[in-house]
Amino acid sequence: MSEEYLWLSENVAEGLREYYAVKEVLVRARTKYQDVSVVDTVPFGRCLVIDGKLQSSLLDEHVYHETLVHPAMVTHGSPERVLVIGGGEGATAREVLRWRTVRELTMVEIDEEVVGFCRKHMPELNAGAFDDDRMRLVIAEGRSYLEGSPDGSFDVIVVDATDPTEGAASLPLYSQEFYRKASKKLREGGVFVTQATSVVHNPFAFRSIMETVRTAFRNVTPLAVFVVSFSSVWGFVVASDSRSPESLSPDEVDRLIGERVSGRLRFYSGAIHRALIELAKRYLDLSKPEFRVIRDGEPVLIP
Repeated sequence: MSEEYLWLSENVAEGLREYYAVKEVLVRARTKYQDVSVVDTVPFGRCLVIDGKLQSSLLDEHVYHETLVHPAMVTHGSPERVLVIGGGEGATAREVLRWRTVRELTMVEIDEEVVGFCRKHMPELNAGAFDDDRMRLVIAEGRSYLEGSPDGSFDVIVVDATDPTEGAASLPLYSQEFYRKASKKLREGGVFVTQATSVVHNPFAFRSIMETVRTAFRNVTPLAVFVVSFSSVWGFVVASDSRSPESLSPDEVDRLIGERVSGRLRFYSGAIHRALIELAKRYLDLSKPEFRVIRDGEPVLIP
């Protein structure tokens, strides 16, 4: 196989590198903000790769995106106005728009070229989200857009940014100052969620993100799920001043999905909801990582 295919390598963690075989490179470009590739891989199908890190694969992107979106949405219960920061593939927006309660979705993506590449080469990811009348796409830096929004603007804020690596455009989205601004932009009962990198390969960064979010919100819940194409247990953090995912029973989650979500979810359910919470607790107990509160100009970086 090594003679038949190209091989991409990814630094998964300090001292750990993974290789995967590539059948075809459809896009390889340097945009204003980052290196972007769309490739057909042997193990994961078509993938989006940004700055050398795999972002989405057609094999299992639904695991990541359903976990990012739906626990926060069910925690709110009836979200109408949603802000997505990042998520250039359109898959996060796709999951938000499954909610029949949503009246307005604003997606703020810094890199217009990523949107274009994914719409052309990975249309399955957005599944028509960009054509939904409820959605508005804004090409801008997410934090600046958030700061310019009136307080109490959104029911749910979803941060689907790239990992906090050296020089990444996403770094302003991982700090105490940003999380405190986000808390002010939520309506009463509002919910915030962010992807938070690998629980097992970057435990210091994951817990630092979680504890930094905790300085801005009263209720903070970590979630963890295994994503095959990431070769890792991936972490998310859900936060609110009034609600917690832990207060929801599996039956209540399934009821809300049945009443308010269009189409059949491929991964997330009431049973999975509880598992996401329990897995995060167990992995944190296993590694007992130290942490540092992240502030502007003092980032916690991963390899």
